[in-house]
Amino acid sequence: MNQQGPFRIPSTSALTAFESAARHGNFSRAAEELRTSQPTISRQITLLEKHLSVKLFERSRTGVTLTEAGERFREAVSSGLGLIHAAVQETVQRTKDRQLVIACSHEASYFFIMPRYNGLRKILGKEVQLRVLTYRHSQYDLPPGQPPDVLLTWDEASAPPECRRISLREAVRPVCSPDYAMTHSRVLQGPVSGWGGLTFLDLEQPSQGWSTWDNWFQAAGLPETGPRFDRFDHYSYVIEAAAAGCGIALGWRYFVERYLENRVLVELADGYVEFDNYYYGVLTPKGKGNPLAHRCLEYLAESV
Repeated sequence: MNQQGPFRIPSTSALTAFESAARHGNFSRAAEELRTSQPTISRQITLLEKHLSVKLFERSRTGVTLTEAGERFREAVSSGLGLIHAAVQETVQRTKDRQLVIACSHEASYFFIMPRYNGLRKILGKEVQLRVLTYRHSQYDLPPGQPPDVLLTWDEASAPPECRRISLREAVRPVCSPDYAMTHSRVLQGPVSGWGGLTFLDLEQPSQGWSTWDNWFQAAGLPETGPRFDRFDHYSYVIEAAAAGCGIALGWRYFVERYLENRVLVELADGYVEFDNYYYGVLTPKGKGNPLAHRCLEYLAESV
């Protein structure tokens, strides 16, 4: 029994054991409800009666019944535990109301969310717990038990129209470092058919929904000789390799903005090529009831 601090009360486990036993009129049923054993419940009740110096239950073969003192104690315990339960629920809900979880790919986290992170922080408020969960290939890779409020995805099946708040049409164009563009300026200023001797930077893994160099070549024209590819495991490596002057990357409009604004990368060819792929910002079932999720997607939509 807890004898520390200003509240001279029995342990919570003893009080919950008493409340359950009193409600069921049976120690065994109380044990089942609390996922413990009948001897444990019996021992807790015995210690509680010793602590209070009063008999709380009359025992019999068919079960237990409360004594007069037990009835009075039950009213107080039930009321007290009810107030604690309500306070816990309110506290948990208040905490949830100040949380926002965004789920997206590693690429989207690095290139799309993080450049806007400070802006998100300002519009959501410093007291909000903002989490960004990343998945490798699909949102189904996310750890269980951590449902997001906002989902960024290429997967149209995961973005029903009524949940979409952002729909960004895919648009890509080649990009490279200013030094690489200067070194190969004569070739790059000519038609794509003459680009065969250049180095192209690409992903090792198959496309997870976005367009590839093959798609761009089909739209813009093919080099007369087969292009040379250096391949990487992650899109961030592709872009960093391009920034380091290692070759030409395929830049997605909404992922390479800051590199172009800072002149770390420069644009090649004649404008963006658009495809019928869309990147969606989606309210999840959990996010529909979270005003922070609506505010987040509004901000992201405005930012592009």
